[in-house]
Amino acid sequence: MNILSADTSTQILSLALLTSSSYEERLVDGNFSHSEDLLPEIEALLKRAGIGLKDLELLIVAKGPGSFTGLRIGMASMKGIASALSIPLVSVPTLDATAEAVGIYPGAILSVIDAKRKKFYLSMKKGGDTVIADRDGTEEDVIPFLKKEKEPVLITGPDALLFAERISKKDDAIPLLIDPEAPRNLSKALIALGLEKYRRDGADDIGEGPVYIRRSDAEEALEKKIMERKQNGM
Repeated sequence: MNILSADTSTQILSLALLTSSSYEERLVDGNFSHSEDLLPEIEALLKRAGIGLKDLELLIVAKGPGSFTGLRIGMASMKGIASALSIPLVSVPTLDATAEAVGIYPGAILSVIDAKRKKFYLSMKKGGDTVIADRDGTEEDVIPFLKKEKEPVLITGPDALLFAERISKKDDAIPLLIDPEAPRNLSKALIALGLEKYRRDGADDIGEGPVYIRRSDAEEALEKKIMERKQNGM
């Protein structure tokens, strides 16, 4: 089965192409230049594998949380390919793929992405179970959960080191492990989770979109203006 996966959730672009005879993955740190990099990188992967877009049988994309712009680019591009060529598309939560990419770990895995404004997109899993569901939070939100764990919690994701430092400043007695391979390429994890989801539930509905968790700056600015107008009697 020819499968293409893509993650544009952060500044790092993760791509992979799995065919019946080859596998290649790419990790491109383009500082959010996904609009310029995504399609050329896909074309290059296909060329090296000796297949075309029409030969793809499944598309998998990370759906967030993460960068608003990055998620829109990834989702729109993969939806465009899926729609034009009638290829099924499946989307996978970014933080699920982040934890899956670690592989086997006996303790809890805390996945984090810097969401700016001193907050992080984060989730925590242990043995396949969700301990903390995807949220937009701070180190203070997770410390109570970390203190319950007997094993050191493994922190992974593109901003694992930054988040671990913030936790240590709050409570340096909490045992932590920082993923030495972070940031990882999420492509292989996306393929594994996406293929499982596709076999279980089929392709995404056409209306499926990115998961942002947080409202965009534009939405918050609009709400602020509306509130100011109400306060001013306008």
